Amino acid sequence: MRWLFLPLLLLGAAAGTIWAGQFGIGPAVVVNQWEYKIPLLLGAPWRESLSEPGLTWRLPLVEEMLTIDKRLQFLDAEPVEMQIESERLAIDYYAIWRVNDPLLFRRSFPRGASSAEGVIQRQLKSVVGAAVGRMTLEELLARAELVGALGKEISANLASKGVEIIDVRINRTELPMEAKTAAYDQMREQRRAISREHRAKGERAAREIRARADREARTVLAEARSLAEVTRGQGDAEAAGIYARAYTEDREFYAFLRSLEAYRGTLNQNTTLVLSPDHDFLRYLSLDFEGAGSGKGGASGSP
Repeated sequence: MRWLFLPLLLLGAAAGTIWAGQFGIGPAVVVNQWEYKIPLLLGAPWRESLSEPGLTWRLPLVEEMLTIDKRLQFLDAEPVEMQIESERLAIDYYAIWRVNDPLLFRRSFPRGASSAEGVIQRQLKSVVGAAVGRMTLEELLARAELVGALGKEISANLASKGVEIIDVRINRTELPMEAKTAAYDQMREQRRAISREHRAKGERAAREIRARADREARTVLAEARSLAEVTRGQGDAEAAGIYARAYTEDREFYAFLRSLEAYRGTLNQNTTLVLSPDHDFLRYLSLDFEGAGSGKGGASGSP
């Protein structure tokens, strides 16, 4: 069993060395597929950078491995304010970039990706501003892509720094912050003007409806009054005819009925009449006389 101990020990030491290489510890170095490794000797590159994934070696204690990300990077650039036709607009855009030469990149940007993004953004602002200035407002609001040579143009400017621009796109187009308030105020005033116009139309329509309703009401009332007068006249005529026929058939009975109607309309419990006994109004009443021969007649009665 002793002869197995040494191979196992060597195998464990190799595995530990490879594992430590993931963290930059020990002589073994693991290069991942998403990164570059630059060998540094006393802080300066001294041999070719490592870009292929796999296992390599370094000089312990004196050689350092600098890692640079070679994946695509997203840069959300600061908006550019430009005059497009008659409008002042803020153009928001972004860029996709990556490191294509790690040695040039490290020499140009010792502080890393943060300093590289500042240089890239300045280049983008200049080139994007020129490209957007050639667009019409309709093309810009339609989220048109920038000209096809834009990415190549910026890449050519940054080639000496080890940076490649993959793509540049317009992300958003909007009014500058200071212009938004004025634009919103204008929109609110337009809405108020439209609402005032609608209210005026509504009030005018309401007045017309009320006038038409009043006119129709007066017409209906006039027709109703006319019909009532005609009906009342017809009733009066029929009543007069009935009275005339009753008078011709029995004059005494007709006179009796008319006297009863007069009594009903004139006499009640609180009525006092001072008439002569032979007055026609008392013809059909049964009267009791008190104080006859006094020269005056007092009569009271009810039908």
